[in-house]
Amino acid sequence: MSRDMDAAIVAQGAPRQLTMADTINFAKSVAGGSLLPRDYQRNPANVIIAVNLGQSMGLSPAESLYRINVIQGKPTASAELIAAQVRKAGHKLRISKDEARQSVTATIVRCDDPDYPISETRDAAWAQRMGLASKDNYRKQPMTMLTWRAITAVAREACPEALYGVAYTPDEMRDMDPQPAQEATSGHQPAQGGQADLGAVRVAYAAYRRATGATNAQAMADVCAAVGAADMRSMTQAQADQAEAWLRSHAAAGQAQEPDEAALADDGRVGTQPAEPEPEAEAEAEQEPVEPDLYGEELEF
Repeated sequence: MSRDMDAAIVAQGAPRQLTMADTINFAKSVAGGSLLPRDYQRNPANVIIAVNLGQSMGLSPAESLYRINVIQGKPTASAELIAAQVRKAGHKLRISKDEARQSVTATIVRCDDPDYPISETRDAAWAQRMGLASKDNYRKQPMTMLTWRAITAVAREACPEALYGVAYTPDEMRDMDPQPAQEATSGHQPAQGGQADLGAVRVAYAAYRRATGATNAQAMADVCAAVGAADMRSMTQAQADQAEAWLRSHAAAGQAQEPDEAALADDGRVGTQPAEPEPEAEAEAEQEPVEPDLYGEELEF
């Protein structure tokens, strides 16, 4: 297929079945264009896949490249395209919105089963449970985001055959990113949705100070250095979990060392003079660790 024919396909926008040779020539012709989405630039193979998917959905080659996005190696489509595919297949799609309660219900009535409508609801409580409520788009335009989520959810449930395997939107795929693992690797991003839970860290922190005798400033510096945090308040949840484990292991190590040194002293193997026996009560008083006054100091976390 010539480049003139390639241009004609794009200009007409009319979907037609292309042979594999046509698709390959088209991909080679357009992959160098700067107007293409990034995943298709200088990548003819991605162009071929998108065009083939688009053909199955009734899209022209140009529509395929602009309406199918590649996220994490998987093709995705906008919620508008998914809604269009549902209606193109002959099914009815109804949207019901409740602004006051920030709730959207999408209902599909299949053309081959009109007596059994299928509905999905997405509301503020759902967004909160999914950890999405704090995201910028959900704070600025909650009804729009909930509408798109309700549409895509009910389409996957009611008529997946109309989506040809392109069933998720780019936003949905990004929300599936493994955030905790990434944060544990980077060690510098705050926990999504707010500060990490430091309750367990505080308990382990107190045990660490009792076992080591470290000051407040020394202990905080030790644990922050161990997990790569700038300070206690900015820890991610992954860092907080690491900090708790580190504090407990070092507290246990500190407690295990103290009896060994005391035993050596009692046996007369430490120092030049044999240790003199002391009254039992005084020995216990000397060996009892001094608990830091955690409530009288500013812990800063």
